[in-house]
Amino acid sequence: MLEQLRDFPAEFAELGIDLDHEPVVNQAAAQTQPEARRFELPGTVWGAMIACYAVFFVSITVATGGSGHALFAIMISVLYTAMFFATARIVALQGQAQEASPLSRGQALPTWTGPMGAGAVYGQVLVVPACIALFGVGIAVICAAVL
Repeated sequence: MLEQLRDFPAEFAELGIDLDHEPVVNQAAAQTQPEARRFELPGTVWGAMIACYAVFFVSITVATGGSGHALFAIMISVLYTAMFFATARIVALQGQAQEASPLSRGQALPTWTGPMGAGAVYGQVLVVPACIALFGVGIAVICAAVL
């Protein structure tokens, strides 16, 4: 196949590919840098997410009346949710010390699609947890009205 590729030297030269030299095997490894992404959300966002899930679990517990089977299922869900947040925390602690979030410093959060203000970030990150909390409250209100 390499011989077939030699028929197109001009196209490969434009791409910066030199077919006369063998690739250096460790070149990619030598240029590899450790991942530098951070959890750039302020602690208030994480606290709000945890609060939303707490509201949901309390609401569902109230809605089910603390039934033994329902309480068992709710506790399993609470444990999975705790594992989710604990895993994020453990991963965040593995790297170097991180500076404060740009949002905490009054700056926009840099994203792939451009800088985002605090309102946009909070809205995008908290819309699902807030809806889950409202769903739990709604179920509790419906159960209280019907039962």
